[in-house]
Amino acid sequence: MRRRVPMFLLLAAFVAAGSPFVARTDVSAAGQAAARPAATPLTPADAAPLMGRWQIPLETPTGRLVASLVFRVENGKVVAGVSAPQFPEHKITDITKSGQVVTLKASTEYSGALTAYSGPVSMVLTLTPKGPDLAAWFDFNDSGFQIGGTAKKS
Repeated sequence: MRRRVPMFLLLAAFVAAGSPFVARTDVSAAGQAAARPAATPLTPADAAPLMGRWQIPLETPTGRLVASLVFRVENGKVVAGVSAPQFPEHKITDITKSGQVVTLKASTEYSGALTAYSGPVSMVLTLTPKGPDLAAWFDFNDSGFQIGGTAKKS
């Protein structure tokens, strides 16, 4: 039996406390699958337009939540941090790029007062350019819960 965990609890689990990259395919207009470029670690040069703080408003089943995503370079490597009001930053180091798409992966163990749920929580955050913004898609626990929003640089 699969438990459904509210999004704010999953996000809280990440900010309070990777599965391997799977190549994705897109279907072209002709109906044939076209492979995306292989994922490679995001370099500081590739991440230059992403550096800084991004705000991601999300409409969850329990109300509006604004997540904060920060990109920075530490010891020559791109890292990110995700946080939300009243929850400290969770550092993310598994960051890859495939074409224009940036993927962040993290996992943690959650046990807390917010829910009866305790156990592993995995997150994959996919960022796709959308004009000056980024389409942000969160996938928790291998499609156990998904939610999207538009990240805007602040």
